[in-house]
Amino acid sequence: MATAQLKKITAFRRGLRSAPLDERMRIERQGVPADIVRGLLGQLDLTGAEFQSHMGIPKATYTKKMREKSDLDGTTGQSVLGLLELVNKVEDMLALENDPAAKRFDAARWVGRWIREPQPALGNKAPIEVMDTPSGRASVLRILGAAQSGAYQ
Repeated sequence: MATAQLKKITAFRRGLRSAPLDERMRIERQGVPADIVRGLLGQLDLTGAEFQSHMGIPKATYTKKMREKSDLDGTTGQSVLGLLELVNKVEDMLALENDPAAKRFDAARWVGRWIREPQPALGNKAPIEVMDTPSGRASVLRILGAAQSGAYQ
């Protein structure tokens, strides 16, 4: 991935992390820019087809939005924001570690692998399978928090 694109995605995620409520709501309503989505999928090593399948977005709609560089809004946009939040959460967890290796850890790559693994706390569904609903996204974030505290292994 090009350095400029990586910086843009990182800046978007950081902005999302620190956004005041009104800015956060604006982002949620407007949607996520197509180039951010494309870059995030690359970081997570998710194909467009995997993303479409799990987020329930028709191929034609996804293709059109990517081609026209339109924002992904609605349920799909919320799902993308949830994926961005997962990466932020893992980075936040790593920031608490004193281990120098934590600074080199690729949170996005780890999230990309982890979201494909069935989780008992999700009824043996993989996190990517439930990211298309608010309840699913909240559950996935809760599982990460529990893993951090050692309550869930």
